[in-house]
Amino acid sequence: MSVYVLEGLRPWVIQRVSGVYIALFTVYLIYCGVSAEQTGFELWRAWLFDPVNSVGVGLFIIAVLFHAWIGIRDVILDYIHNIMLRIFILALVLGVLAGSGLWAFRILAFRILLLSVVN
Repeated sequence: MSVYVLEGLRPWVIQRVSGVYIALFTVYLIYCGVSAEQTGFELWRAWLFDPVNSVGVGLFIIAVLFHAWIGIRDVILDYIHNIMLRIFILALVLGVLAGSGLWAFRILAFRILLLSVVN
């Protein structure tokens, strides 16, 4: 049994499950965009901050971050052989992905909290 958390079958399964969710949610986004009778900032905002859609977007963000991390990590591990450069690039990618995820969740959480206080 492997001591590494993201080695072997587990990252493969995470990659496939996240890919399926990303594809299905993208189809749902396209359907919502095409079937909308009107478009505008307020309608989009109301759609986004509906609780069901907010959870879906949150899961989408998590899926994209995991999918990106595993894919980029595998490419870096396969093609960058200098250990110090590999660690530096992995840390840089992890920082960018973590920052992007925190920024996206800050937007979702702040708007949901703001809407619940206003209403």
